Amino acid sequence: MLARGIAAVVAGSVVVWFATSSGVAPEPSEATVSPPRKLESPQGAPDVVIATPPTTTSAGAELAGAPVSAVVQAAERAAAPGMNLGVAVLDVSSGELVEGSNARRQVYSASLAKLIVVVDMVDRRRSNGLTITASDVDLVGRALRGSDDGAMNVLWGRFDGQGAIGRVATRLGLTGTEAPDDSTQWGETLVTATDFTKIYQHILKDLTPEDRQLITGPLASAQHIAVDGFDQFFGLLLHGASAQVYAKQGWVNYRPSTVYLHSAGVVHSDRTGKDYAVALLSQQSASNQIARSRLSAAATAAFVALGVG
Repeated sequence: MLARGIAAVVAGSVVVWFATSSGVAPEPSEATVSPPRKLESPQGAPDVVIATPPTTTSAGAELAGAPVSAVVQAAERAAAPGMNLGVAVLDVSSGELVEGSNARRQVYSASLAKLIVVVDMVDRRRSNGLTITASDVDLVGRALRGSDDGAMNVLWGRFDGQGAIGRVATRLGLTGTEAPDDSTQWGETLVTATDFTKIYQHILKDLTPEDRQLITGPLASAQHIAVDGFDQFFGLLLHGASAQVYAKQGWVNYRPSTVYLHSAGVVHSDRTGKDYAVALLSQQSASNQIARSRLSAAATAAFVALGVG
């Protein structure tokens, strides 16, 4: 039985990946993807929590007792007009969470869904003895390091990806994370910036070292060029060479002009000695190049505010 995968950008075209029950993905075939269905007025989204402005507002200023708030404000200030940017930053050690004005706005996850499925896998290994084989570990590495859609198709089918989204949301109390309406379209999982910072907090604070390394290892060694040919070094990963950072990136185009471009990960600040979960999730009406530039500008502002990079 054929199952559709995520609509992805390959050589400037919108394509749909297919996977057979054997997990082997044939060549992509071009297709037109329906416009987003749930994003203009997300149903049931909780009220937005607006961050209290920091005492100093310059992105490069000392952070004067409110570093997390300053980072969020800096990233939002850098957002281009008309760019729907959700920003959330969480101090992993203290649990302090600051949310921007769109932090709880639901957007399509694109490849961020891959991380949720892997989190569910390691959680179930710990809680009920789920078996994760060497072959599964290889698939996880491919899905996270090179954002391999074919590997994700196999993991989604083998480990009940549709159910995984709900299980993780329930376990972590994620109020804006929902499985896709169409169980074959994992890229249409709904997520929020706030929820993704909580996912990273769970990875760093609750997992065993072995399970944590299964996730952070591939993310920390992300391929510059993803399996589909997309350059992953935008947003948080743009600063990977000069800062201690790892992230999962996401991208998907819907014709005629909607782009979902995300960067969510963990940044270490030498200034504070702390790890911060940073989520930058965007919906834009722009070319891929412009969308990447806009998101990277927001990430750069966040890095400056954190004193890294």
